Amino acid sequence: MNKFLYIFVLVLRFISAPLIFFWPWISVIVSFLLDIVDIEFASQGVTTLKEYEIIDKVFDLWWYIMSIAYSFFRLRQWFVFLLVLFLYRLVGDFIFFLKGERKILLFFPNFFENAFFLFFFSSYFSGLNFLISPNYLYWSLALIFAIKIFQEWWIHWAQISIPEDFLGKKRKWRVYNK
Repeated sequence: MNKFLYIFVLVLRFISAPLIFFWPWISVIVSFLLDIVDIEFASQGVTTLKEYEIIDKVFDLWWYIMSIAYSFFRLRQWFVFLLVLFLYRLVGDFIFFLKGERKILLFFPNFFENAFFLFFFSSYFSGLNFLISPNYLYWSLALIFAIKIFQEWWIHWAQISIPEDFLGKKRKWRVYNK
């Protein structure tokens, strides 16, 4: 049952990303939430931690590709900036795929996704539009980038897990058998 649920979540992750072109709000929110919860299904004896990390990064990359394509059409003003951030993270992802060491991602923080969220939500919520105004843009970017660096350190370098380290809920990763 756990394997079925994990595969179901992966299918939803795959489908939800391109929905950004038809239902942007649903796609952004569902893709974000599925990226958060997929580990809970994978860690129930379905995959090893190493397998999960690779699968997760592949699905993240799928989401980023859809997001940057969406940006080309709907966030034109920010597209070049987002493209630079996308390519920067892509370099980190490729090194991760080659080396298999997630600590490398601390040096290639995912600024792209956070900047995408900033521009996406600020463009569609008039109450948040001030965040991307000339007076606040640099402050907004500095804040989300600082938060992202901390998050990348927390997840990839320190490898701290709120469920495991704070709530005592140990994950049951499948053991790799050769």
